[in-house]
Amino acid sequence: MSKSLKINGSTILPVHNIRAIRAITDEDRARMAAKYEKPVEEFASKKVSIEFADKSNKTADLTLDDVRAQGVALVNVGNERYVPAANIRSADPFSKEDAAKLKEGGDYTLTQTFRSRVDTTAGTVLSSATPQQIIDRAAKALEAGQGAKSSGVIKTAADAQAAVDAQSAKKGAAPKAPANG
Repeated sequence: MSKSLKINGSTILPVHNIRAIRAITDEDRARMAAKYEKPVEEFASKKVSIEFADKSNKTADLTLDDVRAQGVALVNVGNERYVPAANIRSADPFSKEDAAKLKEGGDYTLTQTFRSRVDTTAGTVLSSATPQQIIDRAAKALEAGQGAKSSGVIKTAADAQAAVDAQSAKKGAAPKAPANG
């Protein structure tokens, strides 16, 4: 499991500070071009938008598969938003009462049905998946990212990470081959 993500050739980001990652659509590129009064072609290389804990965003020229190839296991939390699996601390049900409280404040307009509130190291994210689906996806992503097999029951992302760490510790360092073959 990688603790950093290299984007745009040289920028290195700490994964624990990433709240969510989503693919950029042609519509998003058109919006960016209008906002910055530049031709759409200048945004053609931008493939993902990365949201941080402070809710700022950075665009990158890599795809979601490129992110995974760097060792960052991702969990789809719905609406094509992905969260680094290692960042997930817990997932709780999100009720209609919770939605009503958010709407009352006037700061939020909820245009889709959310089933869970996902607590991450970079803040809370609402998800259309159930809490159990989020935890299962996180465990699967962590296992796939490390090639580890769980020996115990995994109920949380922390359990999944502990299983991965235990498996890695069992493997230990690879023995060195003799110099003469």
